[in-house]
Amino acid sequence: MSDPVAERLRALIREQGPLRFDAFMREALYGDGGYYDRPPIGPRGDFVTSPHVHPVFARLVGLALEERWRALDEPGPVRVIELGAGDGTMARELIAGFGRGGLHVDYTAIEVSAGARESLAEVVTRVAADLDDVPPIDPGLVIANELLDNLPFRRIRRRGGASVEVRVTLDADRFAEVETAIDDPYVDLPSGPASDGEAVIPSGAFSLVDALARTLRRGYALLIDYVPSTRVAPVRGYRAHRIVDDVLSRPGSSDITAGVDLDAVSVRARATGLVAFEHVDQRSALLALGFERWASEEIAEQGRLLNVARGVDAVRVWEGRGRARLLVDPLGLGALRWCVLATPGLEEPSWLTLARELARRDGDRAS
Repeated sequence: MSDPVAERLRALIREQGPLRFDAFMREALYGDGGYYDRPPIGPRGDFVTSPHVHPVFARLVGLALEERWRALDEPGPVRVIELGAGDGTMARELIAGFGRGGLHVDYTAIEVSAGARESLAEVVTRVAADLDDVPPIDPGLVIANELLDNLPFRRIRRRGGASVEVRVTLDADRFAEVETAIDDPYVDLPSGPASDGEAVIPSGAFSLVDALARTLRRGYALLIDYVPSTRVAPVRGYRAHRIVDDVLSRPGSSDITAGVDLDAVSVRARATGLVAFEHVDQRSALLALGFERWASEEIAEQGRLLNVARGVDAVRVWEGRGRARLLVDPLGLGALRWCVLATPGLEEPSWLTLARELARRDGDRAS
């Protein structure tokens, strides 16, 4: 599947010269026959995300969304847009969770993969390939889980005060990096004494935020993603649950990703007129939404099953609780960041305020 992608990229480079990395990435991931032409996520795919670890993740996300929906005084059909809906794991659980709360859902799944859209059509109200294909919603809720890090980005390097852009060229027929002058005077360049190295400019995430501002007339958006510890974010590829060292080799056959600068995304959101609240880590967010209460209930259920001699079922509950702990592991998935955007005039979610306080307490204990 990847050979036609590589040939198209070679033709583009021969015609246009070295490609900006976001252009290379867009074709390799989202072009015809590219990596996301078929759903690559899930246990049988190249990677799993939080919804695949345990259903409690989507259930707690659902509580976060439902709390905001009720705060909007909209008890009727819940209008949800999921960006990058993948194989529908999150959608199924969210729809079921809202149903348990007595709410019907008008659920739109945005997914670039044609194969995923075919499957999602059996689960959700409607599907679309692009957010701009969806009519504006007022009010509405938007969720994007681990999407921004897969959107096209630019790569900027700085050494000794000079900045260059990393583009993709050809060395014979092999794809190779080349450093070129930056032809965009408005690019957000790395600055400061510790900035030497490479920075990622999330151009695709910026475009998504712009589209979000056009679509969300009133409501909230929850963006969940990896954030690098510094602006020097490693660019990585993934294939079959393993890291791919050379992200330029075999374009279309592996994922390309880097941690997201959510501070920059928040600045962009504010420039569009949206409100961006301070983001928090996933561990704190899930704890604020009741993760420990759920874990205690699971322990009680495990004990009940043991008391009625259902040992196998008790072991399954125990194993599930162990998997769910991965979601709040501060060295793993618990380090993901949750960023909430809102239209003007809406208050910060109460669970987000609590999560920030929990994160502060964790920090105080660690120090």
